[in-house]
Amino acid sequence: MKKIVLAIVAATACYSANAATVYDKDGTTFAVGGRVQAVVYNGKSSKVGDKDNSLRNTARLNVSGNTKVFDWLSVYAFSEWNMADGNKAGTGDGINTREQYVGANFGKYGKLTLGKTYDSLRSALVTTYVTDDFGSIAQPNHLDRRTGQIKYEYNGYGLNFQLSYQTAEDSLDVVTTNKFLNKKANVKAGFSSSIAYTFDDVVFGPLSLRAGYSYLKGQKQGDTLDATNRFSSYKTGGVGLAWGKLTSGLYFGAMGTFGVERMNEQAARTEFTQKFKGYELVAGYKFDNGLGTYIGYNLLDTNDTGKDEKVIYRRIPAYVTYSLNPHFFMWSEMEFDANSSDNCKDNKYEKGTYFSVGARYIF
Repeated sequence: MKKIVLAIVAATACYSANAATVYDKDGTTFAVGGRVQAVVYNGKSSKVGDKDNSLRNTARLNVSGNTKVFDWLSVYAFSEWNMADGNKAGTGDGINTREQYVGANFGKYGKLTLGKTYDSLRSALVTTYVTDDFGSIAQPNHLDRRTGQIKYEYNGYGLNFQLSYQTAEDSLDVVTTNKFLNKKANVKAGFSSSIAYTFDDVVFGPLSLRAGYSYLKGQKQGDTLDATNRFSSYKTGGVGLAWGKLTSGLYFGAMGTFGVERMNEQAARTEFTQKFKGYELVAGYKFDNGLGTYIGYNLLDTNDTGKDEKVIYRRIPAYVTYSLNPHFFMWSEMEFDANSSDNCKDNKYEKGTYFSVGARYIF
């Protein structure tokens, strides 16, 4: 059966699939890939300085290897690095590891991955992750690649099942969905799981239904989020739907998520809870000539202050792409406010209109 559980990520970061094989002998392959891109952002975007229109260029480089050990077993490794333009005034200066893992593929019995990678919940919510920079405001920020992951994945008969364990790590992103706060916490342990089933052809394409859950527990000592608050635990769950293919024709995506974070106020020794819930919708069409157009709606209902004050954040992302060939890709993104609550800016949720134009070469 056709599988689209990870096809959405592949469509927006397809440079991995374009990696060039530089060695292939006796069951061992080695490949090198990456990308270089330049993006112009308007002054409202958090990607640049306040009220400044700026050009940002970045690069990525990855290497991967695979060795067949037996008919039923192969081992693999992957490492990828982000590289900024070296301008200290810009964002993300220097070189950092984006993803890095080793693993074993047992064929029809699934595969095991260890290292820095996504947790299992992400595959349930990635159905609306279409744009490059904007949109996806209800995606919890801890769903990015994290170190200390041990993940098992099974694919077969239309079913995708993932189960991952988070080992103890310091300074992990775990705080709700507010991408502007960038708070980190020390985690003692955690786990996540997801399940998806894909129907081959429903009217115009495959239909995938997904669900997932994640839990993180804080360390007892030294796991402060800031000067006064200590991270206790974080529970996140959600469901997703993907209908069609991002690579061709009509596509619809939807997801809904919730999160509950518990923290201890150290001075008063009292526990308080922050909660969020949200949903995202996206629809678009990819034409045979390489042109793709997408539009969505995002809503986030959260309480980031730890008080009774509600923050309702509503945004409309729009995305236009054009693939000249498998190696050269251009896009433009826009994001508009859709009657967010007045207190959004006080809680560091920007209500401005974002705009960007970018070009990327994939090798």
